[in-house]
Amino acid sequence: MPAPQFLVVKFRKDMYLLVEGKHAEECFFIIREGTVRISKQVQLKEEEKKSIIGPGNFIGIESAMSQRSQIESAQVVSDEALMLSVQRSQFEDLIKYNSQIAMKIIQQFSRRIRFLNSALSRLSIKSGYKINDDDESLALFRMGDFYQKLSMNQQAHYIFKRYVECYPKGDMVKEAYTKEKTLEKYYKPSYKTGENDFIRFYEEGSLIFAEGEFGRELYIITKGLVKITKILNGNEIIIAVLKQGDIFGEMAIIENKPRSAAAVALEDVTLMVVLKENFMLMSKTNPQIISRLTCILSERIWFSYKQLAIALIRDPIGRAYNYLSLVLEKNNIEPRSGMSYAFDFGLAELMKLVFVPVDQHKEVSTGIIKNGVVTQLGGKLFTSDVEEIFKLGTYYKNKQEREASQYRFKPGY
Repeated sequence: MPAPQFLVVKFRKDMYLLVEGKHAEECFFIIREGTVRISKQVQLKEEEKKSIIGPGNFIGIESAMSQRSQIESAQVVSDEALMLSVQRSQFEDLIKYNSQIAMKIIQQFSRRIRFLNSALSRLSIKSGYKINDDDESLALFRMGDFYQKLSMNQQAHYIFKRYVECYPKGDMVKEAYTKEKTLEKYYKPSYKTGENDFIRFYEEGSLIFAEGEFGRELYIITKGLVKITKILNGNEIIIAVLKQGDIFGEMAIIENKPRSAAAVALEDVTLMVVLKENFMLMSKTNPQIISRLTCILSERIWFSYKQLAIALIRDPIGRAYNYLSLVLEKNNIEPRSGMSYAFDFGLAELMKLVFVPVDQHKEVSTGIIKNGVVTQLGGKLFTSDVEEIFKLGTYYKNKQEREASQYRFKPGY
């Protein structure tokens, strides 16, 4: 096919291509010549080292493909820079013409999501959790211990079995094998299949995959909710709650690395399974699928950066209201007075999503309900006025900024 035609745009030194927080554009840029500085309000140390980028890099693709607000600012630092401007509507033509570009984007997104999940875990330290910098095999073994202590023996058996299969030379393989045999009586298949093995049904609470195991499948949710979790210091934290249409599990097959988190059915779930070999074939022959995956991963990156900013709010009730605001924004809910909304999760999940220490769950949950803005119905959160949630989220953010400002300008500091 002929090469797609893209507009070439010239930017002078110090000009901004993007400004963080501004509305999404219908295009993104590929640097052809020159260098650009990337900056964010929440800048992680690892990102500071890679803040200057050059030819071949993409700018603003997450915002353009997800149609969410910009998550970073981009400013030209060379005397001038030439950019290829790619319209969102041209993306499928781009990957049809060069499938390697599609895989480069997806691999870049996958690494970024893995990095952001790790950063969120590290930030949870400030909320009373501890991070173990061990290898993935120990993360998998500890998850088995976690489920066994909860007498969730079916899940524990699955994890110890997977440990033996994935790490036959692992430090804990003998103990894992012993535990697997001890728990063997609790074994039953974790899912049922439909007309073929590519449609799977998981009951509520079923483990889809565990952190630290290797995988060769990604999943598309066709019905139900899935939570993405990690076990830190013997406690579960929730990284995300995914719903119908979401894709997960892609990082393990794209990067050939162990799963960076676990996936658990939050309710009865139906999943479509895509094998690694089929995914690689689709990346070359089905640009619509790759375009859809790019949009989903773009939104996940946007959501994760917003989560990082929320995790820095010291007041746990403030974190909770800002997370609820973020969920409303993700679902395109406008801050209108008197508008009701039912969330997909309850207080127990919210506490884990905003890293509230276990010993504070009751106190923080009580504080949230006391405000009268949200209630819990049938185990799920509900609000009769979404505008109030946005207002409370803004209040707590502004409160922290005022306190930080007073600290900076306090005499003697």
